[in-house]
Amino acid sequence: MEIIFLIIGLVLLLVGIIFVICWRCLARYTGETTGVIIDITRSGGWYNQQAERAAAVSQEDHKPHVQIHTDTGSFDNHSNTYAPVFQYIVAGKTYSRASGLSYNEGIAQKKIGKTVPVYYNVDDPRRASLSNGKGYKLLGLGLSIGGILACMVGLALFIADHMYLLYLI
Repeated sequence: MEIIFLIIGLVLLLVGIIFVICWRCLARYTGETTGVIIDITRSGGWYNQQAERAAAVSQEDHKPHVQIHTDTGSFDNHSNTYAPVFQYIVAGKTYSRASGLSYNEGIAQKKIGKTVPVYYNVDDPRRASLSNGKGYKLLGLGLSIGGILACMVGLALFIADHMYLLYLI
């Protein structure tokens, strides 16, 4: 029984740490603006890579922003989930980015046209998220505390089970 508590505690602690790391990454997004969901894409990561490449090309060549398509490229062609693509303006410049969260196609389609809060990195406005990370922080801290408590219970049970060894000495 104690080993189960220890394993569950370690898993909760690990997952909690991952959520805290996600929160720390999103904590860099201190700028806030309003954006609009303009499209959906099967692969948010692929979309964001293409958007960054297009932005680099337009900065080098001083050409207008290149339109990005929501095709999946070589990434995850079998996914049944879609990431919302949002557009936002910072200092008069328009940016678009795909969300890190994905939804089934019906839910994602319903989000198109919705106004959303956008949190961006003030040092690099191309980096943005639809989340400010507060949920990750609370979830990460809660899971970490739960993991520590479960480990403590497992350790206490282990000590209680093996306490008789002290009487043999």
